[in-house]
Amino acid sequence: MVTIKDIARAAGVSPATVSRALNDSPLLREETKTRIRHLAAELGYEKNELARGLVKGASGAIGLIIPDITNPFFADIARGAEEVARVRGYGVLLCTTEGDPELERSHLHLLRRKRVDGLLLTSVTAEDPYLEDLVRANVPFVLVSRLVRRLDAPFVVGDDRHGARLAVEHLISIGHRRIGFIGGPKDVQSSQDRMEAYQVALAEQGLPPRRGWAVFASFTQDAGREWGRALLSRKDRPTALFAANDLIALGVMEAAEEVGLRIPEDLSLVGYDNISYAALPRIQLTTVAQPTVEMGRIAAEYLLDVIDGSRRRKLRKVLRPHLVVRRTTAPPPSRADTRDLTTG
Repeated sequence: MVTIKDIARAAGVSPATVSRALNDSPLLREETKTRIRHLAAELGYEKNELARGLVKGASGAIGLIIPDITNPFFADIARGAEEVARVRGYGVLLCTTEGDPELERSHLHLLRRKRVDGLLLTSVTAEDPYLEDLVRANVPFVLVSRLVRRLDAPFVVGDDRHGARLAVEHLISIGHRRIGFIGGPKDVQSSQDRMEAYQVALAEQGLPPRRGWAVFASFTQDAGREWGRALLSRKDRPTALFAANDLIALGVMEAAEEVGLRIPEDLSLVGYDNISYAALPRIQLTTVAQPTVEMGRIAAEYLLDVIDGSRRRKLRKVLRPHLVVRRTTAPPPSRADTRDLTTG
């Protein structure tokens, strides 16, 4: 591997002069820096970023922790963050938690041992115990699509209450009164907010909650299939379901087919996130669209500004989602199916 000493020998200068040239020192003339850089490129020299990081106390990398890389929602956040990091000369180290708090803790320790310059966190619960450790250690971090209201931490999120209201109000506007909800984890703030907004939207229309029609689950297709099968097999089944994300909605579509229900003729369905699968011709899912790539970009820009020392005001960004109406929602199948039933 070519070293600074090799370049110095070839250029007839000292290693210190080569180092100054490669780091754009103002102590050298531009023609000298240009000559040394060209020679370094011809010799195939590559900077040792690890060694430079040990000297400066920085790694040139940020960490990104997400719960599920197979969910396109988080993949889009990662894409937005990586685009910004790449332009600004940083790498991104990606870790997935699979929803396991212990794995999350392990990843945080790993990334801190690797001396990452900051963290982007999407895999945190409402009572995440590790965030206070990061605050005490003065580690720069940003919460992305996650909110921990008890902690004064920078964040960029979607307006989950507004988005959930859009979903429920759409179903009500086309005639549905029997609307169920399959949520994400109970200890995740976005899931809590979507559940609360679902309940408030129904209450405002005088629609009482029905026992067993609204559940916390997980943000997975398996959860949608399991809870969809349970809800749609009931005698007093809902005529419409609001799923807290699009993966849950895809599982509900599978469950509906299993129990012999057609979408939207027998069941209307709304998802959340507008992942790429939602627009596929055979799916055409009505959903609440979030600007996920933009979330990743905003979070990474802020984090890198903090790392570079150019950002002072704390990030508190809430982005508005919007409803995308496709083919999975329609009026209830008949007047008989919209009658009020006693709470089950």
